[in-house]
Amino acid sequence: MNTKNFSEFTRVSTTLILLQLFSFFTGSFLGFLFGFPAHDNVQFQNKYQRNSSLKEITSWLTKIIVGVTLIELKDIFVFLKSFVTNLSLYLSNNLSQVFIICCLIGIFFILGFIVFYILSVTTIFEELVKNDKNIDSILSDDIMNPNPLNINNVLSSDFSKINKEDKEEILKFVSKNGVETLEPLLTKRLGKFLFAMEEYDSSAKAYETVYLKNKDDKYSLLNACFIRSKYLKDFDNSNKMLKEFISKEQKFAPAYYNLACNYNREFLEFEETPENEYITKLKDKAVENLTKAFEIDKGLYSEALKDSALKGLEIKKIFEESKKQE
Repeated sequence: MNTKNFSEFTRVSTTLILLQLFSFFTGSFLGFLFGFPAHDNVQFQNKYQRNSSLKEITSWLTKIIVGVTLIELKDIFVFLKSFVTNLSLYLSNNLSQVFIICCLIGIFFILGFIVFYILSVTTIFEELVKNDKNIDSILSDDIMNPNPLNINNVLSSDFSKINKEDKEEILKFVSKNGVETLEPLLTKRLGKFLFAMEEYDSSAKAYETVYLKNKDDKYSLLNACFIRSKYLKDFDNSNKMLKEFISKEQKFAPAYYNLACNYNREFLEFEETPENEYITKLKDKAVENLTKAFEIDKGLYSEALKDSALKGLEIKKIFEESKKQE
């Protein structure tokens, strides 16, 4: 108001406006740093994580600013005093300017800090939460996990209650995507459903996939071997998988039991053909593996008594023999 001409008024007013803006944005920057919300990187699916660079930078800068401020607090006040004095003399040779400039810097710095701190902990935080939900939705959507037939919902239902259309959905999905694209639990259910629909080859592959993804799920491998042996008559591959498994798990009785069933099932399949050495040995191998199974787990005896796959074998005699060999 005390300027003598328009050019001087322009110089003073623009300087004060720039000073206001500088103070406001400095405060805004600090408000944003202190208020920027943290987020959890673990929430997203495998391979996909939120970029945490900004969070790390804000945390790093906040610690530096607080540390430097505490250490250099005295020198900072000296610098601000010198800055305000020199600026006021530049604008007008009047000490009242010092008070005005101090007020402008203080008011707009605090205003910027408060405004952006509140925005950071409210609006920005809200947008981050929405963004996280959107990313989660995208990562679990058809684009990331091809599932145009909504197979997850179908497999989560009771097979005895699903309709013909849903069964067709399962077959379409397997035809298009195979049995390897789902999570192990859903793959196991898929194998069960395919078995119920008499899609034995696909069912066996599904159970094999479950075992390959989770080697602790031993019974999925046994299911695959059982299906290949009984329904696909693929005795060679079934026996090969069981032998490989037994070489690693020599104390797992159900594997020996299933191998005995395989050999006897194959023997029963060809028992009416002219006798030859291969067919004769099948029964001997069945007895040998069943004996080993009984040695490890006596509880399998009751199961063997009612198992049609062991038809023709003297179960009680084999059981008594296994006790002698201990």
